[in-house]
Amino acid sequence: MELSSRPGNKSNEVVVVPVGDLDLYASVAFCNSLTPMLEQGTPHMVIDMAGVRYLDSSGVGALIRLLHQARKLGGEIRVANLSGTPKRVLEMCNIISLLKEAPDVETALDAWK
Repeated sequence: MELSSRPGNKSNEVVVVPVGDLDLYASVAFCNSLTPMLEQGTPHMVIDMAGVRYLDSSGVGALIRLLHQARKLGGEIRVANLSGTPKRVLEMCNIISLLKEAPDVETALDAWK
C-alpha cells in the first residue's frame, strides 16, 4: 500500500491518501504510519479512500485504532470517497457512522469549521 498526506485547511488537520489494499499485510504499517501524525498535532484526519480497492477486518481494526487514538487526543477521523468493497465492509461492520463518512475530502474538512 502506498500512502501520502497533505495538510488540511487548518493546522490540526491532515488528509491521508492510501492507495492499494488495506488488509492483513498493510494494516499494521498503515496504523503505525498514521498514529504519529495524530500525536504530532493533527488529530483531525480525513482518510481519502478513493484509492483503496480492498478492505478486510484487519483494515477495519486499524481504522478503529486510529479513531480511538484521535478521540483520545481530542480529534476525529473522517473517511471520504468511500465506495465498492471498502464501503460494503464498513457498512456490514456498522462503523461508518463512527468514522463520519463524507462524499469527498472538502466536505469532510468543511465539517470541522
